Amino acid sequence: MKEIKDRLAEGLRYARMSPVELARKTGISKSSISQYMSGHVKPKADRIYLISKALGVDETWLLGYDVPIVKSNVDDEHIYKEIGFDFYHLPLYAPICCGNGGFADDNIIEYVAIPSRGLSSPENYFCQIAKGDSMTDAGIDDGDLLVFEKTSQIYSGMIGCFCIDENEAMCKKYSVMNGIIILQPMNSKYEPIAVDPTNECFKCVGVLRKSIKDFNK
Repeated sequence: MKEIKDRLAEGLRYARMSPVELARKTGISKSSISQYMSGHVKPKADRIYLISKALGVDETWLLGYDVPIVKSNVDDEHIYKEIGFDFYHLPLYAPICCGNGGFADDNIIEYVAIPSRGLSSPENYFCQIAKGDSMTDAGIDDGDLLVFEKTSQIYSGMIGCFCIDENEAMCKKYSVMNGIIILQPMNSKYEPIAVDPTNECFKCVGVLRKSIKDFNK
């Protein structure tokens, strides 16, 4: 995963735009743009949105993820409308978890259209993009969009979204063995993660309800 400052420099080259022009188009100060480019400051979600729109690049790409620099011309919302599917707009979060075991609003990358079948009210859900191959045996591949129902309760055998520190959230299968919580990858290449009982940051923040294949392809 690349750093935002590297993607910002690449995005400027892609758009054939100078930092001064970017500042003018976004309304962000030139000094802030300079701080983003140096890596001293990371732009918040609202700034990521403005910068990505000005450069004509995908927000997720700008955040450093291994996705195409621009999105497909046909978006999911248009497809769902064409075929008569009901859908919700759900928040897509970067894989960042705050210290109390939840996500902060300024970690929202964008809102994505998700078929509403099988889901209750949209405020009960959030999304993340799967990264890597640790859950392939559960049918979850790199780039899939994962829809989680917000909850702190989970039972053995369920797949959930977990915080284990203040900076990362992960998708794993939950199990309890001899009173010890185990976060189990669904790929034999990876070792199970035993949760330290003294870890105050550990928390379940969601249970997997559906996945959408190849979201960014």
